[in-house]
Amino acid sequence: MANWLQRVGAMFSGRSAEPAAVARPAPPLPQTPSVPPSAAPAPAPAVPESALDLQPRLLAWLIGSRLDDPMRDSERRLIEQLDTLIASRESIASLLPRAPAVIPQLMNSLRDENQSTSALAQRVARDPHLVIEVIRMANSAQAQGNAPVTDIADAIRRLGIGGLHRAILRVVLKPMFASQGNSLSARCTQRLWLHSDAKAEACAQEAKARGLDPFEGYLAGLMHNVGWTAALRALDRIEPHTPAQLSLPFVVAVEARRDTLFGLL
Repeated sequence: MANWLQRVGAMFSGRSAEPAAVARPAPPLPQTPSVPPSAAPAPAPAVPESALDLQPRLLAWLIGSRLDDPMRDSERRLIEQLDTLIASRESIASLLPRAPAVIPQLMNSLRDENQSTSALAQRVARDPHLVIEVIRMANSAQAQGNAPVTDIADAIRRLGIGGLHRAILRVVLKPMFASQGNSLSARCTQRLWLHSDAKAEACAQEAKARGLDPFEGYLAGLMHNVGWTAALRALDRIEPHTPAQLSLPFVVAVEARRDTLFGLL
C-alpha cells in the first residue's frame, strides 16, 4: 500500500516520493501577542498565502458555510486538543468506522484470469450492496453502454475486471465516510463522498496517462479523503457542537492536521 501512495503522491506533486506513513508535523498555531489593556488590539494573524488556494476551503464547502477571520479562542482550543489526540496516537484507529469485509473468495477469484463471468456473477450476487453498485456502474455514462443492464453477468462483462475492482472498493470504503446525527462529520458526509468519488476518478485517469495502474490511482484518490473523515470525527469527539461558521485560519490548521492523520492511518 505504501508503494502506490508514494508513486501517486509523487505523480501529482512532481517531487520524489516520501513514505506515506511518515506524518508531517502540523504547523504551530498562530500566536496572539499579549498587550497591555491600554494598548491597541493586536492585529489578527496573517493568513498564509497557501490559504488562498481552493484546498483549504474544502472544509467550508463540505459544511456549507462561509469562512471568516480571525481564529476564535474556541477554535484555538480545538486545534490544541486535536494536536494532543494526534500525539497520543492511542485512539486514532477508532476515528474510522470498520469497513465491511470483502468476501475473500471473490477477491481471490479476481486474481484468477481464467475465472468465468458466470462464476464471478454468482459470487457478486451474494452481496446485495455489491449487486446494486455493479449494476449502477455498468449503467453509468462512463460505461457507455447502448442498452440498460439488469443482469449481473452482463454488468460484469461491460465493466471488466477493473470495473469490478472499483465496484468492490466503493462498497467496502463508502461506510468509512458515513456518519449519523447532527455532528460535524455527519453534516459533511454526502459532499465528502461526492468529492472523494470525483477525486478517485481523476486519479485513475491521471495514473493511466502516466503509465501507472489506474486502479491504484483510483484507490489512492478514494483513500486520501479518509484523512478528512478522521479529522472531522476527532473534532466531533473533542467538541460535539462545533459551530457551523468557521474561520479561515482554523480551516488551514485542520487541513494540515488532516494530512498528519492520513499519514498515521
